[in-house]
Amino acid sequence: MMQPQLFSITLILLIVSCCCSGLAVPSSSIVTGANGFVGRHIVYSLIQQRQSDDVILCLVRESKVECEQLYWDAHLSDLKESERCSVRVLPYDMLDVGTLESALQAASRVSPSSKICVYHTASVFGPTEDPVQTAIDNVKSAEIVVKAMQGFIRQRRVTSSSDAAARLVLTSSMAAVRATNQTPLNNKFYTNKDWNTLSTLDPTNWGSCYQYSKAESERRALELVAKSPIELEFVALCPSFVFGPPPPLPKQLESQTSESAGESSSSSFSISLIKQWLSGASQVQSRLCVDVRDVAQAHIAAGQLELGDGDDQKRYILSTEARLSSELTAEALKRAVDQHVRQSGSSSDVDTSEINCDTEFDGGAIKIGDQEVECTDILRDELGVTCRSVDVTFYDMVVAMLAGSF
Repeated sequence: MMQPQLFSITLILLIVSCCCSGLAVPSSSIVTGANGFVGRHIVYSLIQQRQSDDVILCLVRESKVECEQLYWDAHLSDLKESERCSVRVLPYDMLDVGTLESALQAASRVSPSSKICVYHTASVFGPTEDPVQTAIDNVKSAEIVVKAMQGFIRQRRVTSSSDAAARLVLTSSMAAVRATNQTPLNNKFYTNKDWNTLSTLDPTNWGSCYQYSKAESERRALELVAKSPIELEFVALCPSFVFGPPPPLPKQLESQTSESAGESSSSSFSISLIKQWLSGASQVQSRLCVDVRDVAQAHIAAGQLELGDGDDQKRYILSTEARLSSELTAEALKRAVDQHVRQSGSSSDVDTSEINCDTEFDGGAIKIGDQEVECTDILRDELGVTCRSVDVTFYDMVVAMLAGSF
């Protein structure tokens, strides 16, 4: 069976409180799928808000542990010694509860009385030999994380005098909000009240299987949290389609050959898609999207929010509110290439005349250009997150790609 990349998806719903003050970044943070597109940005953002006694545990496939440890060691070397937190990379299998339990115990040993926050971004995305089983595995992964954290809290309360506070920030998806062509509840646009009720486990349609898995993963996590007497703080994040540049390369890696740099770079479906659009290999599509840097900041905000009593189930969508047409998206890509060539004084291998558009898709249930989601004011007021414009996202992504950061 194929081993698709662990990928964190793109639209964000948060189950959190409205209070944004008073809580520092948790001193122990665990990020699953930490070498993925979103996972890398979460770890980078955590490092930027670090304290010297903080510990960040990055959970990745066993084959990636050594490479990822070198990558984050290089990032830390760019900082003053007094500013460096601890970043450790550990092996992770999203279907093996033992790998997460080991990480939780490691975090607890470092700081026995601190709050632990787990950012669960790991998810299998893309076509596989058995898309139904892949979807089932994604759901099982979310269940495993919740149960492992509840067991950890239970054990910690027995062995420690602390309140054993722990929080799960679950990366869900816009796919959990709506299925393809699903009509919004208010017949206008999608809100935090909408849920995907149409996607099924169709063995001939991996996209439908994936959408089902994201909705069911969030539902099951919520159900397990609600039914258990163990108080696990829970935040579900559902991004729309995630685009954007990778974190900046640390100085130690800037002079690497392209082959070596590739081992230190992250990958995602969105990166492959942009490359196809720039080369003309596939038509530019209209996508409801969000910048990966805003996705990461929303995760950090979710980990920092102080939850009030009984305020454990709120959802927020993280996205721009309307789709950009394929034609305007193509123009944004062309401008990014042209501006990079002018400002860098270098040539580009991209022939912008090859960029072509899908002009048939009209947006489905909500037409292109119309408001598709409601989230801007809520994200700004409650999370302090303002999503970048699509132009900025594509420009920064294309520049990073042309500069060899991917």
